[in-house]
Amino acid sequence: MLGHNVDFVVASKTTNNFFHANWCDVLEFDHIITTWKSIFSSQFTNSRVEFNRRQANEVARTLGEEAPL
Repeated sequence: MLGHNVDFVVASKTTNNFFHANWCDVLEFDHIITTWKSIFSSQFTNSRVEFNRRQANEVARTLGEEAPL
C-alpha cells in the first residue's frame, strides 16, 4: 500500500467524471482511466479523487511558483 487518506485533485471535470463512471466512450482515454483506477484501488486506502476548478487552485499554483527551491 502506498498511501492512506490521500486526496487527488484534478482540474478537469471530464477526467473526474470518467474516473467515477463505470464507462468511458473514448478508447485511448478509457485505457488510461482504467489503469489509473486499478492503481488507485490497489495502492491507496481511504483516498479520493475530486474535481477542483483551476480558478480555485490559483492560490496554490502561485505559491508554488514563488516558493524558493
